[in-house]
Amino acid sequence: MQRYLVIADLGVGSRELQEFVRGRDDVRSTFHLVVPTVPDRKRLTWDEGEAHLVARKRLAHGLGWIREVDPRADGEIGDIDPILAIGDALRTSRYDAIVLAIRERHPRRRLSVTARTGRAFGVPVIDVLGSRRDLSADMREERAS
Repeated sequence: MQRYLVIADLGVGSRELQEFVRGRDDVRSTFHLVVPTVPDRKRLTWDEGEAHLVARKRLAHGLGWIREVDPRADGEIGDIDPILAIGDALRTSRYDAIVLAIRERHPRRRLSVTARTGRAFGVPVIDVLGSRRDLSADMREERAS
C-alpha cells in the first residue's frame, strides 16, 4: 500500500491534485492531507484565528473529495510554513511520497518549497502544480471562492 502525505494550501481543490488522487484509485493508496494555516488572501489584514478557520474549511473540502477515492483518508491543519507542516507530519508517521499542491503567489517560492522538501526529508516529492506557469487563474479562483 502506498501512503501519501498531501500538502495543499490554495491548491486543495485543484484539478491537478484531484487527477493525481483519483489516478491512484486502482492501487491501494491512502492519503493524509495537511492544509497549512495560510491567511485568506482576500483581506489585507488577518489574524491567526481567521487563518485557522480558513484552513479548517479547506481541510473539510479536501477530505470530502479525497474520501471518495480513499474512505480512510485523514488530515490536519498544519503550520503556515509548508516545510514545518511536512516536518510535523513526518514525526508522527511514515509516508512513501510527499505530494505538493502549493499555490503561492510567486512561482519561485513554490519551486523553492519543492526543492527544499526534496532536500530536507529524503522522501520522493511530487509537485502536482509544478508544470503550471501562470498562477493568475489560481488567484482569481481563490478570490471567487
